[in-house]
Amino acid sequence: MRPHLQATAFIATACIVLVLSTLGCGGSLDADYSSIGLVPVSGTVTLDGEPIEGAVVFFEADDRTFSYGTTDESGHYELKFNSKTAGVTQGPKTVRISTVASTGERGEEDEEESESESSAPKAKRTERFPVTYNEKSELKVSVSDSQTTFNFDLRGDGTTKSAS
Repeated sequence: MRPHLQATAFIATACIVLVLSTLGCGGSLDADYSSIGLVPVSGTVTLDGEPIEGAVVFFEADDRTFSYGTTDESGHYELKFNSKTAGVTQGPKTVRISTVASTGERGEEDEEESESESSAPKAKRTERFPVTYNEKSELKVSVSDSQTTFNFDLRGDGTTKSAS
């Protein structure tokens, strides 16, 4: 066998072994988050008294980890740690709320792709919230076992700075 073919065969075999050893024998790739103390968090988001559908709510920790959720037609959200696990780590959080942000979940990508493939031009989404609620958020909360509901009654002028 030629040297370059031997090297290619060796690399391919090493890759296969690496993948199989990572998967294990019937093991699961699902992570166990029970040790990080996630708590369920939900609430509502309104802007000038009106519920906002499709807003993305992020609870961000000082270390930049975050949980997220998207509001429904009544402005209700429930936060997820990742696409499969609900909850938020406990402690202080900066809250960011946006109508143009994306969670990156598969359903959103499919929706955006199908919109971009249509013959009609895609309308650019406009941010409905002031920067004091997203990019330069002044919204702060503290998540604990006893505090898991956070309602945000926000104003178009950016003056409301706390959750109820």
